[in-house]
Amino acid sequence: MNSTDSRKLDQQLRAAAQPVAAGRVHHVSAQALLERIVSSPRTAEAPPASALRPALHWRRWAVAGVAAAAVSAAALIVPGVGDEAAYASWTATPAALPAGAAETLSRDCMTQKLAPDWGYTQAELDQAREVLGETRGAYQYVTVATGRWTATCFRDKAGSVHWGSSFESPVPDAQLGGKGVELQAWGQLKTSEGYARLMAGHLGADVTGVDVTRPDGTTVRATVRDRYFLAWYPEAAEETRPTTITLRLKDGGTVTDLSARDLYEAPKLD
Repeated sequence: MNSTDSRKLDQQLRAAAQPVAAGRVHHVSAQALLERIVSSPRTAEAPPASALRPALHWRRWAVAGVAAAAVSAAALIVPGVGDEAAYASWTATPAALPAGAAETLSRDCMTQKLAPDWGYTQAELDQAREVLGETRGAYQYVTVATGRWTATCFRDKAGSVHWGSSFESPVPDAQLGGKGVELQAWGQLKTSEGYARLMAGHLGADVTGVDVTRPDGTTVRATVRDRYFLAWYPEAAEETRPTTITLRLKDGGTVTDLSARDLYEAPKLD
């Protein structure tokens, strides 16, 4: 396939991407799952050794929220639009997501994983043990983690729920050590306002803060808790400039200039 054909296909896939229908995000079994997520303490269980295969980072991604598998694969890399009027209430510094809102969004997000076409069993969903959430203006963003996979979910200004991504076979805490980081979400999501870059990840024990330097040079402060982080921001169309990450450590030091693209390919282990 030549570059012209590839670009046409890419444009067709982007145009086909649609938010998840509201009717898919309410299910009785998700209510029970939510109770297990928010009531069970987080433990540092490692995935089985067989899950720690030396695969490239991108091979462990699955994206939801679109109608067909081909579109799902493309949704990680679709570019955004540069409309300054879009995402007007977005802020570089997040606020805490109230417990009730986090529970509701987590429930709606995990209900989408109950769909049989994504292949997760109820037993796997029962392992969900972590909910990390934030608000930026009119928008809500959460991540849910287990020892074997993580998922992100976004609620836009209109109230629509978008399943951002799934990430398979995360590395265990021990491999991240003190200063390690694994980028578990770094895809673009389309809403009625344009495109947004969603980020989430797993951190070493010494990391207390994460700052994201956007392609335009501005800094986004991530939400960090219990060795996980997440952040998101609007991003212009066809953005090719780099995004970097800075880790702030409990001893006052920093780990700077970590390329998001490189972390997308493989984690930084300590």
